[in-house]
Amino acid sequence: MEKRFYTSANSYSLGTILKSGFLGYKNSFYLARQLAKRDISAQHRQSLLGLFWVIIPVLVNSIVWITLQATGTVRITETAVPYPLYVIVGTTLWSLISECILLPINNINSNKSIITKINFDKEGLITLGILKFGLNFLIKIVIVVLFLLFYKVSITTSLLWFLPLLLLSLIIFVSIGILLAPIGILYNDVSRIIPIFFQFAMYATPVVYMTPKSGLMNDIMRLNPFSYWINDLRNALTGHPIENIGFWFVLLIFAVFTFFMAIIVYRVSMPIITERMSA
Repeated sequence: MEKRFYTSANSYSLGTILKSGFLGYKNSFYLARQLAKRDISAQHRQSLLGLFWVIIPVLVNSIVWITLQATGTVRITETAVPYPLYVIVGTTLWSLISECILLPINNINSNKSIITKINFDKEGLITLGILKFGLNFLIKIVIVVLFLLFYKVSITTSLLWFLPLLLLSLIIFVSIGILLAPIGILYNDVSRIIPIFFQFAMYATPVVYMTPKSGLMNDIMRLNPFSYWINDLRNALTGHPIENIGFWFVLLIFAVFTFFMAIIVYRVSMPIITERMSA
């Protein structure tokens, strides 16, 4: 039997924790993949529409705004791309944020039974969430691509920015979700507040309408970092230039910091959380 010895000199060093965290993701990948297959199969086994449910919330939200704009119920400032495309891209991107942030909390809570019964690297639960999220994302991006083809959006070099900037964004949002996970697992209020917060934040972000040229909402949106994020990702996807390069350099630094902090916090907190669950 393998013997492991822990001393106070190395068990709490950042280097040791980081190394253990990375190994945890590597060692638990197979388990995460099997759990992802199980969850995806169970989720859609008794559903007539199956995977289509992934895009229904985005489509419904988009159709509402497209209808309001088409009927003149709401007057929308003219957008740089056709308004239906503007809304579909905006709502799809916006849905990714709350999904990524809730990803760690939801997957840990939904797998409490195996956490307390099976000894495995708990990083596998994050990998599990990422795998399930990846499938949902691919379905949503296919719909977006169909709209891009329908409106004959020209392909420019700005499209090369989309995937790197999106990946950077997803790293940040998942990392934030991991940092919130210890609190969110102990208190269900966190997982309830996050969707409500982003529902309100959407209206302070140019998701379904352009930033006004003046007024209070103009000031709010310019102070809102999500505005720069969604505008540039939409621009990259629809063939328009990136407008806020400096913002993305700051975001890169923030991504590196939150990524390593998330690995450390998760590795240190999960044994404590597992013990609380077993009590």
